[in-house]
Amino acid sequence: MAPVSESDSESPQTKKLLIVTGLAGAGKTVAIRALEDLGYSCVDNLPATLIAPFVDSLRTGALAAPEIALALDSRDPESPRELIRLFPELKTVRSVEVLFLEAQEAVVLRRFRETRRTHPLSHSDGASHPLALGDAIRLDTAMLASLRPLSTRIIDTTQMTSEYLRKLIRHDYASRAADSEVLFNVISFGFKYGMPGDVDTVFDVRCFANPHYVDSLRPLTGLSSEVSDFVFSDPNVRMFIERVSALLVSLHPLYRAEGKRYFGVGIGCTGGKHRSVAIAEELSARLRPHVPLVSVEHRHFDKE
Repeated sequence: MAPVSESDSESPQTKKLLIVTGLAGAGKTVAIRALEDLGYSCVDNLPATLIAPFVDSLRTGALAAPEIALALDSRDPESPRELIRLFPELKTVRSVEVLFLEAQEAVVLRRFRETRRTHPLSHSDGASHPLALGDAIRLDTAMLASLRPLSTRIIDTTQMTSEYLRKLIRHDYASRAADSEVLFNVISFGFKYGMPGDVDTVFDVRCFANPHYVDSLRPLTGLSSEVSDFVFSDPNVRMFIERVSALLVSLHPLYRAEGKRYFGVGIGCTGGKHRSVAIAEELSARLRPHVPLVSVEHRHFDKE
């Protein structure tokens, strides 16, 4: 391979390679398109035989874009092994991050059935009959298992919409100065539907009175003033909001100094419809005067 020039020796600090991998159906295409929107030069589904020339192109400067995203999956079964073999060398020529996208098998099954797409590994065994969808998903998981430990970040998209994943990628991988801001995303959810995979801390608000047991409030959500008034009629809820908001405001400059770009705050009640929604709305409102980037998301409020 060509020797490293003086200018190339600076590339690990000044140039970035983001490897995007993970299960088919977990959102890799959404992520790559979001990265393209951010100005990344994207290379999708590089065959194993072209990975070594790709590394050479980075080393020699033939691929000189400051931010490159390489999407890699298991359609070529040799690709994961070849990437692992060349990974130490890649880190000498670029600042390398590995983003691994995954989702629960039942959700991947549903996504493929809803879109009526064929799984890319359906014919991977060379048989005349395609693999069953569940078998193809499990094969995909097994083939990519060796790449997962290389990941600098793993995103579970089980409970994410495509739009939310797109926003998350745009926020987390946009070019920023060293003092980049951190987004506090307050997420209401119902424990009965499972805890979100993208939260950094969780507050359980099932200890407060439940509007579900008030007939007039049961059909409503925490976005209604009636439910909100009921929830906040309890002085313990107001004390909870004050203490949690003060804690998060005090943590904000520490996470910002660390370079963290995303902090998920989970607010969970039983069904994610009443208490968690009202409290997440109020908590985000309390944070906004003190934290520049605050968003609120309700995962389960519209479930039956």
